Amino acid sequence: MSTVTQSPAPRTEPAATPVRPEPAPRAASSSRTAPWRIVTAREIQVKLTNRGFLLSTLVTLALIVGAIGLQLYLADAMGKITVAVAEQPAGKLAGQAEALAVGAGQDVEITVRQEASAEQVRATVRAGEAEAGLVREDGRWVLLGDTGQNDIAATWIGAAVQQTALAENAAAAGTSLEALSKDTGLERVLLSPDKTPEGPVRMTTYFFGFLFYLAAVLLGAALATSVVEEKQNRIVELIASSVPVRSLLIGKIVGSTVLALAQMTLFSLVGVAGLLFTGEKELLADIGSGLGWFLVFYVVGIAVLACLFAAAGALATRTEDIQSTTTPVNAITALVFIVGVTVSGSTREILSFVPLTSTVTMPARVLAGEAAWWEPVVALGLSLAAAAAIVTVSARVYRRALLQTDRKLSFGQALKLTD
Repeated sequence: MSTVTQSPAPRTEPAATPVRPEPAPRAASSSRTAPWRIVTAREIQVKLTNRGFLLSTLVTLALIVGAIGLQLYLADAMGKITVAVAEQPAGKLAGQAEALAVGAGQDVEITVRQEASAEQVRATVRAGEAEAGLVREDGRWVLLGDTGQNDIAATWIGAAVQQTALAENAAAAGTSLEALSKDTGLERVLLSPDKTPEGPVRMTTYFFGFLFYLAAVLLGAALATSVVEEKQNRIVELIASSVPVRSLLIGKIVGSTVLALAQMTLFSLVGVAGLLFTGEKELLADIGSGLGWFLVFYVVGIAVLACLFAAAGALATRTEDIQSTTTPVNAITALVFIVGVTVSGSTREILSFVPLTSTVTMPARVLAGEAAWWEPVVALGLSLAAAAAIVTVSARVYRRALLQTDRKLSFGQALKLTD
C-alpha cells in the first residue's frame, strides 16, 4: 500500500506595497542651477563650436587688422615722394618743400632723384620711378606728373617755389621777404576745443554701428535658426516639458547677448591696439569718452533684437520660413544702422532718445561732446523701458508660437493664440 505524501502548501507572502519615488525638490534644484543658466551655457557652447560663428568672428578681425594695415601703408606711401630733377636749383626747391611740410607738422619725406636732362626727368616720371618731376621751362618751374598730379608734391613744392620767387622779387625791389610777408600769417583758433573733431566721431560711429549691425544679423539669424530647428525636429516638445518656456527664451537671449558683447569687446581691443600701434594716441584720447557708452547701449540693443529674432524663429515651422519671418527684424536692424551713421544735427539729437536708434546716435553725441551728462542716462532709461515692453510682447509671441509645429504664424496671429 503506497503512501501519498502531500507537500505542504506554499506560503503566500503579503504583497509588497509599491514604493513611489519622492519627487525631487524642484525649488532646491532651481536654487542650485536655474534652468535659464543651463540654456545659456548650452547656447554659448553651441555657438563657440559653430564654424559659421567662428569664421565670421575671424573674418571681422581680419578686416579690422587689414584696415589698420592699409592705413599704415597708405600713410607711409603718401608721405614718401620721389622727385626727379635735372638742375641743382630744382633739388634745392625739393629740399625746401620738405622743410616747409615738416615745419607745418606733416610727415613728408621728399627724395631727390638727379637726372642728366629734362628729357630723362620726363622718362623717369613716365616709367613710374618718380612720383613727380621738376623742370624749368621758359623761366618758370613746371611740376610733371604721369597720369595725375601728386597732391603732396604740388602743395609743398608749390609753396617752396612761391617762397623763393617772393624772396627774389623782394631783393629786386630793394626790400626783404620779411617786410613783404608782414601781417600775412593766419592765426588759427578753435571755438570748441573740448569737443571731438567731426572726423573721428564719424569714423567711430560707423565702426560701432557696422559692428552692431553685423553682430545683430549674424547672431540673430543663428538664434532664429536654432529655434526653428528645435521645432522642426520636435525637440522643443521635450525641452518644454522639463524647462519653462520663459526660462528657455531668457537663456537664449542671455547667451546671444553675452557672445555679442564678447565679440564687440574683442573687436574694440583690437581697434585700440591698432591705434596705439599706429601712434594715434591723440585720436584714442578723443574717442575714449564714448567707448563705454557704445558698449552699454550695444548690450541693450542686442538683447532686444535677440528677443525679436527668437520670436521670429518661433513663428516659423521650417528652416525655409526663416527668411520671411525674420525680414521685419532685419529691416529694423538695417534702419538703425543707416540712420545712426547718416543723421546729424537736431535729427540726431531727437533720435538719440528713441529706443534702438539711440544705440548708435546717443554714444555718437557723447563722443562729439554734444550731450549733457544726464542725456545718456535718460536715453538708457528709455531704452530699458522699451526693452522690457518689447521683451514682454516677444516672450508672449515666443511662448504661444513655439509649440505650433504644424503651421507658420505671423506676429499678430501668435498674439491672438492662448497660452
